[in-house]
Amino acid sequence: MNCEDVLRVKDGASLVENFRKPMVTTFLNHGGGSGPTAGKARSGAELDEEQRAPGARSRRHPGVRLLLTLVVLLPMLATGILIVSSAVSALKFRQNAEVVARDATRLQVVASARAQMNSLEVPLSAVSYAAQIGVSEPELDTLLHPAIPYSQQLQQATATIADFPTFSSTPTLRADVLELQSLIPKVAAKSVSFTDVHNFLNKMAIDIDDIWYGDYNRLQDHIATWQPPGSFEVHAAALRQTYQAFLAGGQEIEGAIFVLEGIGPADSKQVLIQAAGDFKTATGEFAGQLSPEAEQAWRHLQTDPSDQRFAATIQQGVSVALHGTPPPFVDNTTFAGTSMTPGIHYLTDLNKLVTSASLDLHNTALAQASAATGRLFGEIAFLALLALVCLGGVVVGGRVLTQPLKKLAGAAQQVHSGEFDLARLPDSGPREVVTTTEAFNDMASTLRAVEAKAVALAAEDLSDPELLTPLPGRTGHALQASVDTLAIRIRERELQRQLLHEAATHDSLTGLLNRAAIFDFLTHDVSRRREAGETVAVLFIDLDGLKPLNDTYGHEVGDTAILATAMALMQATQDCDVVGRLGGDEFLVVLCHDHSCNDDTVVRRIRDSVAQCRIPVQDVLVPLEASVGVALARCDSDTDPMLLVRQADEAMYEAKKTARAIRDRFTSANS
Repeated sequence: MNCEDVLRVKDGASLVENFRKPMVTTFLNHGGGSGPTAGKARSGAELDEEQRAPGARSRRHPGVRLLLTLVVLLPMLATGILIVSSAVSALKFRQNAEVVARDATRLQVVASARAQMNSLEVPLSAVSYAAQIGVSEPELDTLLHPAIPYSQQLQQATATIADFPTFSSTPTLRADVLELQSLIPKVAAKSVSFTDVHNFLNKMAIDIDDIWYGDYNRLQDHIATWQPPGSFEVHAAALRQTYQAFLAGGQEIEGAIFVLEGIGPADSKQVLIQAAGDFKTATGEFAGQLSPEAEQAWRHLQTDPSDQRFAATIQQGVSVALHGTPPPFVDNTTFAGTSMTPGIHYLTDLNKLVTSASLDLHNTALAQASAATGRLFGEIAFLALLALVCLGGVVVGGRVLTQPLKKLAGAAQQVHSGEFDLARLPDSGPREVVTTTEAFNDMASTLRAVEAKAVALAAEDLSDPELLTPLPGRTGHALQASVDTLAIRIRERELQRQLLHEAATHDSLTGLLNRAAIFDFLTHDVSRRREAGETVAVLFIDLDGLKPLNDTYGHEVGDTAILATAMALMQATQDCDVVGRLGGDEFLVVLCHDHSCNDDTVVRRIRDSVAQCRIPVQDVLVPLEASVGVALARCDSDTDPMLLVRQADEAMYEAKKTARAIRDRFTSANS
């Protein structure tokens, strides 16, 4: 734009405003103070009481988790009582089953001890009887051909009995063992009769039988206390019959040998007949009532060839006793020897019948105890699982209810405290809680919008989009209308303030910063550069020949020259430089730090820019000239802004004198 364009614009100030670079201006800071408080002011004690009141009210009411716990605890307690009662019953059932199992084990041990008598009775009876008929022990071994000599059998049997726990369980049996140990040497020395030996063995067997029947009676008492399910009592009753069959079988073996050989006590026939009847009665009573293992042992006894042959021998003896026929094996020691081994085998199988029945009772009782233990642990596990499920239900239910309610309560407390900028609460929990949460979110959004509008109005930020967002509801519409009216008035006031500020800080003719504004900027700029250690360059510009223009052509032409000079200065400087008019034909330029070291270049550019301006006066283009003075300083604590202005002013006058002297010499040279 050239200087002629200035004359074609009616309003020169507006033209400069259109081309003016951004100026450094000072704006007033408006705080976001709140408006007047409605209602009477409250004391601090009243506010503290309001803050404490919600907490005090909540402590007077049970929480959700406590209520859920009470709701779950009552039925769980009733169920727990039933389960505990059942568990106690299962525990007692298991204890009784274990007691019965121990009883059955004792019966099995005693029956085994009774069988140990067989290994003692055969060699002891054979040796004593042989001594009675005048046969020595070596001769007896030669006649009967035992697998182990009878003397060794006696030693082994005696050692086994001495180590067997049953024989030391009562004082009577301990005395029997001591007597046995003293009897064996007497038998070897032939100082004791066969009858005495037989009577001792019978007494010792009866002592063991007394223990077995005592343990069996204890077993029956414990079974009555236990009351086991199923056929346990039937099998227990069959156990007694198996023992009676075992005892009767032993008497049958002894009686049959006595009767068939025509030896032994005088009542041998009656004993055999009685034993055969007892055996038949006992086996008839337990038929079909044996436990599985005992039933298998009984079938083995009935099918084993050796047992069947010896059973036939017993029947032969019974037939001789019943019919009074002569004994078929009188003085036949070979018969006695050959009968001992199958007889012992037969009696051993009978004893196995008893031990199998005892073992079945033991295993069945343990199985029942194990089942009771399983039920006990199952019920305890069920109770624990029930407790965990109930606890989990309380925790989950409490979390489902408590967490959204706590968030809702916390958000309500924040709203109560005046904090409306809250994150939207999630829609979680039961339907009623979700509905309440949605309503609260809407309410909080409305309050947040109201607060945002109030803050925007307090900050006079009329560009805030919150002021344009309508509020919901009738009250919201009314408030929005009030906000719009107030916003319009604030905009009008802000416009007036800006106009007043513009008039106070800018020159009315050129639109540049006025004298006070440029000095104020220089003062602050020097202070800032002093902290940064930067250099400042101040240019003082004076328009040459303004007074002759005013005097010759009038002030309107002078104003045009001032306005053209101002535009030339704006075109010659950069955006970071600041230009101001001090008054009349004087201007001040403050170069930014980047341009301060290039002040000579800027001075030439200013002079050239002003020199290019031509003011049309009465059809004549009048050129403009300007004198420029520069003050350059590195800002420190001694730097005085006004001193810089004076130094630049003095430099401008020196430049003006130099230019005048040059023109004078040029004029003289051309004259």
